[in-house]
Amino acid sequence: MKRIRQFIEYLFILFFYYLISLFPVAIGSKITGYLCRLVFMSLSRKRKNRLKSQLCKYMNLSEKESHQYAKLVYYHFGQNVAELAMIKTMLKKKNFIYPKLPHQDKKGNIYVAAHFSNWEINGVPSYQSGQKTACVYRHISNPFIDSFVLKRRSKIFTGGCYEKFNVTAMDLTKLVNNNINIALVCDERRFNGVKIDFLGHEAYCNTIPAVLARRTGADIYTIRANREKDSNYTFVIDKIDMGKNKDKDNTILNITTKINNIYSNWILSDPSEWWLWNHEKWKQKNEE
Repeated sequence: MKRIRQFIEYLFILFFYYLISLFPVAIGSKITGYLCRLVFMSLSRKRKNRLKSQLCKYMNLSEKESHQYAKLVYYHFGQNVAELAMIKTMLKKKNFIYPKLPHQDKKGNIYVAAHFSNWEINGVPSYQSGQKTACVYRHISNPFIDSFVLKRRSKIFTGGCYEKFNVTAMDLTKLVNNNINIALVCDERRFNGVKIDFLGHEAYCNTIPAVLARRTGADIYTIRANREKDSNYTFVIDKIDMGKNKDKDNTILNITTKINNIYSNWILSDPSEWWLWNHEKWKQKNEE
């Protein structure tokens, strides 16, 4: 029965995809944005309230302001869904402007992003520059929809797409040492990470980029896609100064802190609607 329900959900997604693909990408993404906003703001009360409460607490917004920002967060998420579905069209139309990528000096580079703007397309500069990049992703519980999404991610991430609960640090190390870039989205809560300040409050943060860089000697770069008019994008890529510290724990802490300080600056310097606030970033272990 579950399989049948999942297949019906997939057929609905497939029908909707073919429907929006009749429109230019910019219009299709707006349609999906409005629909996503309508669904989450009207039908998903628990999720909506959690998002609003975080905006109030961590951005010091009023109830009215948090409601408006929540609508924008879901709207942009809906746009991301449509743009990933139509990524093949976007690549043909060359909707992307980005700086020259760092060379791969016999090792891949490590690119870290956040759920900011459209994080799904952060592999585009590597793809269009002829560099192989692998991504680590979290699978969707519906296997039919997961396969649909994975097929589109694979168009960008030619180095492979690896499910986060099945890939190991050793697997990622081998990829980097084989001259393949690694793309990681590292702003979710991770209880086996380290606790550092994030937007003025203590939170668990992902140490994988720092651990991987220390093992391989690879460079770390933050990457952010900025949505411009009509589903066009410009990219900002910055190198992380890893410093020289022989102490393993201090090195990992320093790199992780620098990455998350950049994330915080992104959220504070641009409207907070651009970050996907759904993650309970500040939840502690004893709150589970």
